[in-house]
Amino acid sequence: MTEAGLQHYLDLAERFQAERAASAPGWLRALRQEAISQLARQGFPTSKHEDWKYVNVAPISGQAFTPVRTVHEAGVEAAVARLSLPGPGPRLVFVDGWFVRELSRLDGGPEGLSVRSLREALHKDGEGLEAVVGRRARAEMHGFIALNAALLEEGALVRVAPGTVCSEPVQLLFLSRGDTHVTLASPRVVVQAGDNSELTLVETYVGAAPGVSFTNAVTEVVLGQGARVTHLKLQSEAETAYHIGGLHVEQGRDSRFASHVISLGGLIARNEIHAAFADEGGECLLQGLYVGHGTQHLDNWTNLDHARPRCTSRELYKGVLDDKSRGTFHGKVLVRPDAQQTDSRQSNRNLLLSESAMADARPQLEILADDVKCAHGATVGRLDEQALFYLRSRGIPRAEAERLMTHAFASEVVGAVPLAALREQVEELLARKLPGAKEGRA
Repeated sequence: MTEAGLQHYLDLAERFQAERAASAPGWLRALRQEAISQLARQGFPTSKHEDWKYVNVAPISGQAFTPVRTVHEAGVEAAVARLSLPGPGPRLVFVDGWFVRELSRLDGGPEGLSVRSLREALHKDGEGLEAVVGRRARAEMHGFIALNAALLEEGALVRVAPGTVCSEPVQLLFLSRGDTHVTLASPRVVVQAGDNSELTLVETYVGAAPGVSFTNAVTEVVLGQGARVTHLKLQSEAETAYHIGGLHVEQGRDSRFASHVISLGGLIARNEIHAAFADEGGECLLQGLYVGHGTQHLDNWTNLDHARPRCTSRELYKGVLDDKSRGTFHGKVLVRPDAQQTDSRQSNRNLLLSESAMADARPQLEILADDVKCAHGATVGRLDEQALFYLRSRGIPRAEAERLMTHAFASEVVGAVPLAALREQVEELLARKLPGAKEGRA
């Protein structure tokens, strides 16, 4: 990272703070200023940082990405129509990080559900959000979270009252254009799920037009006692785009959280998950699929903090990597001394489709309690030549055989996505990236 690159973002954040200081509550001004100080102090992470060992973010931190307000166009409206989930549930649409009310639908949920733009919520109820925003995602964690906090303004606020069951999913649709500008989007999503509530939240990140853009997203989710939240993320931005996404989760007693991440786009894309059990009896499921080709680098980092007794976690991440792409998985499970009767399983499996593709797998267990059941594992391999021969001997061309076997490998994660409409979108996008989609392959 160059000093000039960091200075660009510090200057950007200082101007942002000055322009909005008069209209922001004191706690928000303090949060932004502390984030600026943290960014100046630590800069952006490099490969020298252990948690960023496998990913070089210099192409991101060294460019002068800037927030750009754009007027939505017909192409954006067509993308919204194509990507919107069926049903009457709420949908918030963001273009280059900014909320577009005329393309959004704020109603359609039960009485106990509130969905609105974070920017509007900060202006109308800023003081009421002090204890929520920044509770899990802290600026000192790394420079990209600090940058998001320094520019914190836009995003979504989702609140579910205790006992409320949301039968329809809430969709947050983020479109990046990046036409003629290197655009920066810094959305912050804040979710509060009250005791015994149920919510399905879908975050969709898509490139509405080819171009260079940078999405630096942070999502914070707090689950009350007995709450059930399913979080689905589809990242399919342009392969010239950059994406850093962080999901920060705090689980209450007997809560259930499930995360399904599908990462397909971006030249460099990193998805982080920080999940912590704040009370006993919680369950956490983390599943992910990353599919890369060309020179894409898809990075996955997860941290499960078993801080309380009798909690269960299950984690499965799969990677499919072709051409010169690279996929990385760094997953850590921490079992603290008081977290007796923890039950944790973690698995990472990678499929390499070319000699030049690379996969880095680093599952970790740190166990400080003695009454636990924990296991982890990782594999990196290629398509089974014997199975390929079997399919080809029955008249199936090699490209089609590879496609069938690769699809079967990915289907364990795709098939677990609980929304049929989203599964169909993922299947359609996958069909464009699997080996059989390439012309002229022997």
